[in-house]
Amino acid sequence: MTYRYFNNETTRSSVLKAVADTSNEKAWKRLFDLYAGFVFSIARSKGLTVTDSDDIVQNVFVDLARNLPQFNYDRTKGRFRSYLIGLVNWRVTDKLRASKRDVDFKSQYGEDMKGAVAEDDGSFLENEWRAAAMEEALRRIKDEVKPDHFAAFVASTIEGQDTETVMNLYSITRDNLYQIRKRLTLKLKEATQAVLAEMDNPSTP
Repeated sequence: MTYRYFNNETTRSSVLKAVADTSNEKAWKRLFDLYAGFVFSIARSKGLTVTDSDDIVQNVFVDLARNLPQFNYDRTKGRFRSYLIGLVNWRVTDKLRASKRDVDFKSQYGEDMKGAVAEDDGSFLENEWRAAAMEEALRRIKDEVKPDHFAAFVASTIEGQDTETVMNLYSITRDNLYQIRKRLTLKLKEATQAVLAEMDNPSTP
């Protein structure tokens, strides 16, 4: 997992301005924090640049703003994740079409990219869904622990830096690092499960 908080304030500000619903700004911020990283990852996996992927994030959230007021979430008709993936694929297809001049583009990408994602992408999407949940969980626990402990945990457990490097960088003992990792791993696990539950059961603005 690449440790990258998708908390692009410029993108989020653009999204909030675009949805033009200041009465529910808190709810829209929550939706952005829950799903923006997932949307961004899918866009990047399709070969889009960081800038174009940021555009996809904004466009998808504008689509959500238009559709969610009429969207009645019903688990018997499918997961919200599938609905979200459909929006992302549709927007990615539009972006690729706009950037391609090859006349064979439609036959290569076509309508099959709209809606449902290919079956062999299932594992990737599941991993990215969980990665997005973990990054949001990391954001949530960050303010609950000492800054140096959080930084040491990220460096050691998330980024995979070797123990000696982390010990020297943050002036902590091996035992201290072990205790930090043990405590924050449990906290992160609990927070991630809570975020996953929220992502699977969205409350729309």
